Amino acid sequence: MNQQNTTLVITGAAHGLVHLLMLALPYITTKLLLVTPILPGSEWLVVLLLNTPAYFVFGFGAIPAGFLCDRIGPRKVIALGLMLSVFSGIALFFLWPLGIGVIAFLFMTYAFGAGLYHPAGTTWVSNTFDKNRGKALGRHGIGGSIGQMMAPLISALILSTIFWPVIFLFLAAIGIVIAFVTLRVRVQVYDVKIPPNSKLKQGKGFFSVVTPAVMLVVSVILVARGMLYRGTVTALPVYITLELGALLVIAGFIGTLVYVGGIFGQEIGGRLSDRYGWRRILTGMTLLSGGALLLLAIPYVPIIWGDLLLIAAVMLFGFSFFAAQAATNTMVANLSNPESRGQVFGWSFFTRFGLGAFGIPIVTFSFFIFGTWVAGFFLLALLSVLAAFLVIFVHQRQQT
Repeated sequence: MNQQNTTLVITGAAHGLVHLLMLALPYITTKLLLVTPILPGSEWLVVLLLNTPAYFVFGFGAIPAGFLCDRIGPRKVIALGLMLSVFSGIALFFLWPLGIGVIAFLFMTYAFGAGLYHPAGTTWVSNTFDKNRGKALGRHGIGGSIGQMMAPLISALILSTIFWPVIFLFLAAIGIVIAFVTLRVRVQVYDVKIPPNSKLKQGKGFFSVVTPAVMLVVSVILVARGMLYRGTVTALPVYITLELGALLVIAGFIGTLVYVGGIFGQEIGGRLSDRYGWRRILTGMTLLSGGALLLLAIPYVPIIWGDLLLIAAVMLFGFSFFAAQAATNTMVANLSNPESRGQVFGWSFFTRFGLGAFGIPIVTFSFFIFGTWVAGFFLLALLSVLAAFLVIFVHQRQQT
């Protein structure tokens, strides 16, 4: 196996583990509600205290990870983050009976370690592939999608046993193996080529290639896409169960289809990005995601074609969103150089995972105002249009 394929295998496995680590948290929280004595009616507060800080530091971890990546290299950052999650998982195995406060703190260190991955992993792949970078980033994303698909099933199976705390050791064991292998690999690094007569700057530092104005617009694109994703996947199960009247298990199955479509989207989107350019794919697929949300907003009809329409809309959203994700990473890679790429990726992932969480207030406040989750889907679809227009602006600035 050559160095490039080795890099894809390792980063794909690490990417999948990170998403497995984070998507296991809601299931672990549910189990804790069943086995930990709490005041009646305070379940919502436990969920809030355990998950909100954890997901915030998960997104925030991308910022220091970017700076560390440019100084000590992406492999060491990945290993450092995984080992922090490993030690936190082992501590959770022994200390979870001490109470919610201890669990919340360890959830945060566990999530912070996982949050170091994305800038480092994406930088590693970007710097390893001189050609077919979009295709490589797409395949790297498939690893994350597989982890997302596996998380609900693996978590539920382990947590359903009498030895459920072993889930912490199970995840820790995988993390140790991947961290060790990561440190053993050596790869060649390539630079990006800046177009002749471009206004983009050469040099080192956060704005070494991209100008502050362009970086601001790119940040808005990333936040909009992050809100599009987080708002949709948060509202989808509530919409299906409460508004459409389906069982929660059906909502879970349909939610999984987002990532089934995403796997195909990662591969195809990466190839299309290399062939037609990241601007066309990012613009088109972002608009297609908005179109999928409009399909979700069509009043549900309880006959077979209505079921098929719902499934098709969900898979179309997953396909188009993750197809655009490869182009998004290519855009960021092309607007940076190896000396500053970790910092730029760090900021980009913070905007997606951290600031993108504001998509949840969009759908929830829309529900309170209009009395339907459909209103939130409409607003998120408008966000996709805004993001698409800004992509065209950034591409024009890169070419001038």
